[in-house]
Amino acid sequence: MTTTSMRHRARWAGLALSLALAGLCSTALPAQAAVPAAHQLAKKKPVHIKAGPVKAKVHKGEQIRIHGHFATGPAGRADDDGILYLQQQTQAGVWVNLAAASCSPDNDFDLGIRLNVSGSVTLRVFHPESTLFTAAVSAVFTVVVL
Repeated sequence: MTTTSMRHRARWAGLALSLALAGLCSTALPAQAAVPAAHQLAKKKPVHIKAGPVKAKVHKGEQIRIHGHFATGPAGRADDDGILYLQQQTQAGVWVNLAAASCSPDNDFDLGIRLNVSGSVTLRVFHPESTLFTAAVSAVFTVVVL
């Protein structure tokens, strides 16, 4: 077999594979478009989180208390509990969950953790997207652990 005929076969195989994949994609699209408008998800309500530390400086091993408010605004519904996560920012810039608590919309919340390390800790409170509400984060705040 020559190099030219091998290239020719590879091109035909690539064309056949492309056509097969295109056929699969085109058969999947009409199924998604056929969903009735009545079954589309309702618009999610925006939420707002205000949070901050009770004390800006704590001793190692002492509980860090975070107090805040989980607000949905005038159009919100109070029949769905939201999960709130206290998150710490790592040196790489990644947010890591430290604690979680449930909170009903339009209510206050308290989160608490104990850290056995000294230094400055960058924190925030995060609410993931749910069936009723959009995702939200509080302002970033810092606690110094002595």
